[in-house]
Amino acid sequence: IPPLLLDTDFKAFSKISIENYNFNSDNMTGKFKFKEYCPLVFKNLRERFGVKDALFNQALSACEPYYEAQGDAVKEKERGHKYFYSKDNKFVVKIFHSEEVEFMHSILNVYYNYAVEKGGQTLLPQYLAMYKITVSSIEYHMIVMKNVFAVNLRIHKKYDLKGSKVDRAATDKDPTLKDCDFLNEEMKIRVGEQKRKQILEMLQSDVQFLSQLKIMDYSLLLGVHNVVKGLEEREGDEEHSSSDDLLDGEDSNNKDSDVPMEVEEEEEEGEDQIYENGYTFFSDENVPHKEVYCFGLIDVLTKYNATKRAAHTAKTMKHGSGAEISTVRPESYSKRFMEFMSNAFV
Repeated sequence: IPPLLLDTDFKAFSKISIENYNFNSDNMTGKFKFKEYCPLVFKNLRERFGVKDALFNQALSACEPYYEAQGDAVKEKERGHKYFYSKDNKFVVKIFHSEEVEFMHSILNVYYNYAVEKGGQTLLPQYLAMYKITVSSIEYHMIVMKNVFAVNLRIHKKYDLKGSKVDRAATDKDPTLKDCDFLNEEMKIRVGEQKRKQILEMLQSDVQFLSQLKIMDYSLLLGVHNVVKGLEEREGDEEHSSSDDLLDGEDSNNKDSDVPMEVEEEEEEGEDQIYENGYTFFSDENVPHKEVYCFGLIDVLTKYNATKRAAHTAKTMKHGSGAEISTVRPESYSKRFMEFMSNAFV
């Protein structure tokens, strides 16, 4: 059972500072600072979200992370954000602006209480750690969270859904599918009535929580895996791998791995276990074309402030008062978002 937390734990931090002037400054910095915010709070959250500290630390430190610089990541990079992924693909490290980290810090107590109340059963981002790294006087603020797509399945389609129709379609620069694409394809998330009710109740609770905090502009990130297509791809990959092994004269069961053995044993999961990360659902058993859906709420640190009010006014003047723009008051945003989701899930 995670320990009880005190108010001081939500203000606590730990930090280290390294100064080594023996380094060649042309190749490696001699000054490095690392700060961990609210370590006991996030340790507690990791336990509630089912993340073991040993696996978490190893995933972030044992292997070099990789950066995805395509699709919606390009747009985020323009806004000053960057995404990094752990080698096992279970965790996302996102670089935030200091203002967003400050806002996260201000709502952390409320977020923690909500996560406890829901027993970890939420589609909100599952925040696992918050750090600040200072290298040669340049500060980087980052938050670690669970990856919505942390499954051993290929995502064939990816959607970013806000419930808005203005400027909400994929482009060459940002190929992630959006609301207009979802509607034009007559796409539905076919999970069946029982799971639909469960998911919409969870979404309604999460969205109401965000609205109370005056948060808007969030999205439902949706990934779709086509089961039949996935099986065909897997068979093709296995045939290709077997051919390569014969040519190389290697036994595929004896290849060295750059991931430690204990992590591999921890990660062995079948498709019947992919519910465990809380973001994944199978399509209804009566649906002829089987699919797996991975989805969760993202970008939940945008508060409706003076900047957003100005953007709302500008977009309203451009598109008209009746246009479904994304920048609206939190109450209106949440209502429209849930109306869209009620139609999306069947």
